[in-house]
Amino acid sequence: MAIEWRGLRASDVPGACDLSRIAGWNQTEADWLGYLAFDSGGCLAVLVDGELAGTATSIRYGERVGWIGMVLVHPRHRRLGLGTELLSRTVRYLREKGTRSIKLDATPIGRTVYLPLGFRDEFEVTRFEGHAPEMPAERAAAPLRGGAEPFDRGDVASVAELDAQAFGARRDGVLMALSGRDPELCFVVRDAGRISGYLIARKGREAVQLGPIVALHPATAERLFDALFRAARGRRLFLDLPAPNHAGGEILARNGFRVQRSFTRMTLGENSPPDRVTIVYGTSGAEKG
Repeated sequence: MAIEWRGLRASDVPGACDLSRIAGWNQTEADWLGYLAFDSGGCLAVLVDGELAGTATSIRYGERVGWIGMVLVHPRHRRLGLGTELLSRTVRYLREKGTRSIKLDATPIGRTVYLPLGFRDEFEVTRFEGHAPEMPAERAAAPLRGGAEPFDRGDVASVAELDAQAFGARRDGVLMALSGRDPELCFVVRDAGRISGYLIARKGREAVQLGPIVALHPATAERLFDALFRAARGRRLFLDLPAPNHAGGEILARNGFRVQRSFTRMTLGENSPPDRVTIVYGTSGAEKG
């Protein structure tokens, strides 16, 4: 058995998509290409006998926060320690870049790998699944009410300022890239001329993935969800909600969402300032924070 460690390449994306599909995850080729665009040096691959056997990705948000995601190993090659080595190499890369806080959202199985490496729990993140309600096309096409507006590319800097309050670091590039995927599914709310909430959504392999979503008040979040439901009428929706945001859970319950799975937000190293999780109504996904 020949094992090769190297950087993930664009030519690996079809095989990487197979790995995420086998795991039942929602990523598309656009997502995998996005990881390479965000930080190609932090995206790793392991090959066994010339075939892609595992992956890991990372994104650096300045020196303050680094995010690890997409730690995947093909079922044929599990129990060889590949997942642990992928994670260790990604942590080493982030530390060599001076990253002070390393974070990830762990599946229950992944958590058993991360704990011995020094990661500690922060809080639970719950994957919710639902459907946007069906509605007549003329109603969905009517002008938005309640203050929600389509997300404009010129809003990115202001959105990034609000987002940094929730996330703890600026991530303008990720917000710009994600909002450009499916702009008809992205919205902002302004109060007194200032952005008080935003919602970015994009089409995934199995469902529309909602997030990131940040809102200063629950009523603002409801206005954003109403706009999204009109744009995505009848479609299946996924959303990852931090457990400390109880208001978000109540909104999702009222709209018929159900719990699909859970993750644990974990951190390694410094954790200051912590996320302002009570204004996060949807994360960017387990691989981006």
